Amino acid sequence: MKLSRYSREGLKLGFKILDIYRYEDKEVLRGIYRGKVVLVELPRYRESMDLETFRNELRSKLPG
Repeated sequence: MKLSRYSREGLKLGFKILDIYRYEDKEVLRGIYRGKVVLVELPRYRESMDLETFRNELRSKLPG
C-alpha cells in the first residue's frame, strides 16, 4: 500500500512529514508545521484510517 497519499494530505494542511515512529498500537509523526518541528500522535496506524479520518486527526492535533 502506498502511504504517500497521507504525506500529500499533510502537505495540504501545511505539515511536512519528516519521520514516522511506529509503536505497537499508534504512530507518531514528526514534521515541520509553520516553521517549527512538531510531534503528532495518531491513535492508530495511518493505513487503518481513511484519508478523511487522517486529515481530521492531523488537523485536530496541530498547534494553533
